[in-house]
Amino acid sequence: MFGPLTLIARDPLVLLLLALAVLGGVTLHTVAQAHLARRLGDPAAYEAGFTSLEPPVHHSLVSLLLYLTLGLALPRPVPLHLQGWRAAATLLSGPLTLLLTALALLLLQRLQQLSLSGFDLLGQALGRAAYSLTQHGVFFLLPLPSLELGRALLFAGPPALRRGLGLLVSAGPLLAYIFWLLLALSGGLSWATAPFWRLLSAAVGLLP
Repeated sequence: MFGPLTLIARDPLVLLLLALAVLGGVTLHTVAQAHLARRLGDPAAYEAGFTSLEPPVHHSLVSLLLYLTLGLALPRPVPLHLQGWRAAATLLSGPLTLLLTALALLLLQRLQQLSLSGFDLLGQALGRAAYSLTQHGVFFLLPLPSLELGRALLFAGPPALRRGLGLLVSAGPLLAYIFWLLLALSGGLSWATAPFWRLLSAAVGLLP
């Protein structure tokens, strides 16, 4: 069990705050995609309600349970009718939003340390959530058809690559969860996340 549910016995408040922050960040990631798609001329995501912050629009009960147990918050994919670079830009805005949200959480953690030093649980939850969102931002850049980079390649990649990815579409999100577990167990996810985490931490470290 890799998800936040492991905290339920010793730190239930951290579990609650962590889950709210991570799921909120992942929700913002799809909201950002929906807004950008609309600006680029595709109202499909807007009409499907993806610009709303309501959790049921972005997360199913199954995906929530899998996040709590495995640690991967995989939202419902934003519907797109765009093609080419517009589709790719829309999809890749999602991981960028996750990294920016992680930076915002680190800034809030720094503020908590300076002004609310007695609320250590809040700071702990913010730090954990920032790292988890950084992991998600990196993981979503894997070329799998249920993740952002994979979907971008399906819309805008070379024909041969699109055909290859098309063969994996039938696996749905199962393939993403398998890769998440493999990378988590092997340490590959932590290794890939490390440079992004150092960059975000360095940015926060510039503050007085």
